[in-house]
Amino acid sequence: MASQAWARRGARVLSFFAVSALASISAGAEKDEPATADACVSFQQETIDKALVVEAANDCQKGFACRLDYTVRCTDLDGKQTSKLDKRAPFGLSPKGKAKVTLSAGSCLQGWRIDDFSWTCG
Repeated sequence: MASQAWARRGARVLSFFAVSALASISAGAEKDEPATADACVSFQQETIDKALVVEAANDCQKGFACRLDYTVRCTDLDGKQTSKLDKRAPFGLSPKGKAKVTLSAGSCLQGWRIDDFSWTCG
């Protein structure tokens, strides 16, 4: 009976050390992963109606609070700029997550373009 109790206790101790070893291996892997937004975040965009839809993807295990700064330029039928509006779109990226941000030129009556992009995540 006493040997069975020691066997169970030994199995629990071994289980504890196995779980601890796995946890420290996982923690070590996270330390090697780049934690900067430049290394983690990528963007793709598509045009839909009078808007650009930007999809941001985070390839890391760290979340980010981000913003996308851009300019909406409205033009007349000849392509001459009629107005310019600087805008900012804040968004969050969860670890290994994605976010879609719609940049609208809906206020433009005729032609439009969206440019002067810059992004910041921290």
